[in-house]
Amino acid sequence: MSILHRIVYDQTRPARWGPVVMLLLSLTACQSGVTPITPAATSASTPAANTIPRPLSEAEISDVDPLPPDQTTGPVRLQIPEIGLDVPVIAMGWRLGMVDGQRTTVWDVPDDEAGWHINSAGAGGAGNAIISGRQVGGAAVFAPLALGAVAEGQDVFLTDGDGIVFAYQVREVTEPIPVTGATPEEQAEAAAFFAPTDEARLTLVTGWPEFTTTHRVFAVADFAGVAR
Repeated sequence: MSILHRIVYDQTRPARWGPVVMLLLSLTACQSGVTPITPAATSASTPAANTIPRPLSEAEISDVDPLPPDQTTGPVRLQIPEIGLDVPVIAMGWRLGMVDGQRTTVWDVPDDEAGWHINSAGAGGAGNAIISGRQVGGAAVFAPLALGAVAEGQDVFLTDGDGIVFAYQVREVTEPIPVTGATPEEQAEAAAFFAPTDEARLTLVTGWPEFTTTHRVFAVADFAGVAR
């Protein structure tokens, strides 16, 4: 990572700096007109004035390398401004369950938030960051994905635990893939979206249709940089 890239990341990680460095960052921000992002400024309850309200131009996204895995944190917020989607994200584990009569692991998707798969890449990191959300029940935070509102070319913003806002761009939204009664080919197709990757990307997962879950829909977004 270049010195410029490191400056971009470090200016947005105040939680890991001491008081003296925080003072220096504040002075630098005043001189440059840039306000460092803090976790408090990107929480799910933040007023709309402090959110990213619209898609950004390329000039508003810093072209930086993805973070190494050991420097990432889990995401805490996901936004797709073009469709007004703004949801909190929490870490999500799994439990044992039955699928098609077979005992397997089943992810515990939260009711009122999106769930980050804890064995996937962190926000802004190299690899495949996976986030699931319900389309029915609870807050149904990913209903827009099940209803077809998420589309290729849309910006997706993922905020990590240090307040950094990473930018992604949707490149693919799948047709519904069966969950029960799936063919081996369909099972392999779905499994590929959960697999680790070398490139930095974000995979969103939800059920389909909007009133039950017989299928899954996936949206894949490529890493674009850091929003500024």
